[in-house]
Amino acid sequence: MEQLFSPDELVRIEAAAREAGHSARDWVRALVLKRLYGDSERTHVSHRRPARPDFEDAVWPVTTHRRSGGVLQELHHAGCWVPKGGEATLTTAEARLRIAGHEVRPCDACQPERFLIPYA
Repeated sequence: MEQLFSPDELVRIEAAAREAGHSARDWVRALVLKRLYGDSERTHVSHRRPARPDFEDAVWPVTTHRRSGGVLQELHHAGCWVPKGGEATLTTAEARLRIAGHEVRPCDACQPERFLIPYA
């Protein structure tokens, strides 16, 4: 968040979050979701369930690179520029499991783990 807001804005966000009894990150997330959806129900979505209903149907390309130590599998999100087409794909559930189990390495260019791993 430090990259998105100025130091003064961060101070105000943190104060508002404390007043609401939330972390700054959760407070900003709830505010953004409320703005997107216009209702308070979706602002309290579990961290494991994404706010967008089509998210669970997403496709996650996996590229394979041969290295001297073996095969490296790299996970990408659908909008990443690295895959060339024709790669194996995973469902969102499979991608979560494989990234949590360190079976695939997240792409450095698109950082798909930010969509798959719950907030800290």
